[in-house]
Amino acid sequence: MNRVVIKLTGKLFSPENVKVLMEIADIIIEHKKRGLKLAVVVGGGETARKYISMASEAGVSLGWQDILGINASRVNAVLFSALLGDYAYYPIPTRIEEFIHAWNLDKIAVGGGLQPGQSNNAVAASLAELLNAELLINATTVDGVYDRDPRIDPNARILKELTIKELKNVLSQSYAPGKYELLDPIAISIIERAKLNIVFINAFKPYMLKSVLSGEKTYGSWVIP
Repeated sequence: MNRVVIKLTGKLFSPENVKVLMEIADIIIEHKKRGLKLAVVVGGGETARKYISMASEAGVSLGWQDILGINASRVNAVLFSALLGDYAYYPIPTRIEEFIHAWNLDKIAVGGGLQPGQSNNAVAASLAELLNAELLINATTVDGVYDRDPRIDPNARILKELTIKELKNVLSQSYAPGKYELLDPIAISIIERAKLNIVFINAFKPYMLKSVLSGEKTYGSWVIP
């Protein structure tokens, strides 16, 4: 495995998670030194949700709400780029071509959203397709994909391996700004057409990321094209 795109949940970006972010950055640097080519897409997290909530209450359109979320995710991307130091590409990519340029320079491009109506998961999927990535890692808030919502059903079972069809059956979908679930419909369609390998892991358990980048399949839910 030589080419990987990582999607990091925006929920990581809060003061209580600084040590986790630092550990994730160290893991990425470690594997970059080993020759792995990497790109990272981050979410807007709580910052995005606060601005979207304010905009919604003020009657601002969904398009402008999306723009607020995009800019929040880019602030998070600046922070994570700073943690990567000289290994990161700067300035933060605002177009897909800039991600590709950074990739060709052998730098780690860290970006957020690109355009209204497109989730950061869709950005990561598009990027993985264009870069011919061997794996798309979706680091989220749960250990993987469950057959039922684990927040509701304590007997929910994690699916270690599943097809894209099974993935579509178990994921809830939403286009609302700041409310995208594990994957939105656009991201799923890109993953399906590009036949991407994707794994869902828990971003708050950095050892999972380290294991996956090391080529192991011990953790997470693996979607088979």
